[in-house]
Amino acid sequence: MPYQGGPAQTHNAQTHNAQAHGTQPQTAARSVTVIPAVDLYLGTVTILSKLGTARFRHPEARLIARALAKAVRPTQWCEASGTLTVTVAAVGKREGRQRHFIFRQDGQA
Repeated sequence: MPYQGGPAQTHNAQTHNAQAHGTQPQTAARSVTVIPAVDLYLGTVTILSKLGTARFRHPEARLIARALAKAVRPTQWCEASGTLTVTVAAVGKREGRQRHFIFRQDGQA
């Protein structure tokens, strides 16, 4: 069996697999690990990452705080789509269940 682990080979395999399933390869929208802080009084979420700090208003700040309390993996932030992804514990799912919270760009605090 030939070696299949090179970076160019992996990219081509991902591109081919994405084209076969009708989806785009995930090269444009990258997620970074972040530390979110939720202010329940103001209803704001502050996101700290290597890219900088951003503060957003969110109508469901309490749900975000509850999800962060149950997180089983590091929280991910995708700046391109404005999505905070928190993976929480779930019965019957070893890897947990992802909860997505979308922030509008005009909702910055």
